[in-house]
Amino acid sequence: MYYIYLILAPLSSLAIALLLRVFEGKGFDRRVVIASNYIAAFLLGYFLSNQCYIPRIAYLLGIVIGLFFFINFVFLSKTIKALGVASTVTFSRLSLAIPVGFSIFLWGEKPLLLEIAALIVIVAVILLWEDKIGKISSGLFTVFLLFGLLDTALKFFKVKFQYVDDSAFLVVIYVSAGVWSWGYILFKRIKPVGKDFLGGLLLGIPNYFSSYFLLKAMKQIPGFVV
Repeated sequence: MYYIYLILAPLSSLAIALLLRVFEGKGFDRRVVIASNYIAAFLLGYFLSNQCYIPRIAYLLGIVIGLFFFINFVFLSKTIKALGVASTVTFSRLSLAIPVGFSIFLWGEKPLLLEIAALIVIVAVILLWEDKIGKISSGLFTVFLLFGLLDTALKFFKVKFQYVDDSAFLVVIYVSAGVWSWGYILFKRIKPVGKDFLGGLLLGIPNYFSSYFLLKAMKQIPGFVV
């Protein structure tokens, strides 16, 4: 069952990228779309979550991860517009190589020969992506780094707070991300338009499930496999 989650997580990420690409082409305001998507993600998490105790440190972790979600979405949207869906989605998923390192050196997970070979392939893809070794674009590298740090934070949550309901924790994250993003909207005095708001609500569905399925997969599958 957990390997089904492992399939659904990247499919959700791909849906996010495709929707962002469509919205960019239709002239949607990226900032409003990103801010309003967290409303839908929060509502999904609220209705799917089980009431449970969440330690204060987990709340603080959720607030920080929420800020990362907001920053990641901004860079993801900009990079998709500049470099296309394929490159951006590829590097956002290759970023799982970062939590792999933490899984091995901090949490004692032991990769087999096949997993080591997979990591080598990931490094080769990154180095040779643009046919110039070591000359990867700053946009793709930023996406790789930011998503890697985000996935590492989610892995840390699964290791340290296994008893906390995934959806309940995601509620904390999306409330935090929503506060950061709507605070930015208010600060910039941006006036939301109906289509941008509705587009964001649609985007929030795969956004929620991309993290939900990833956390479910991490619950039983070693991080280097994920």
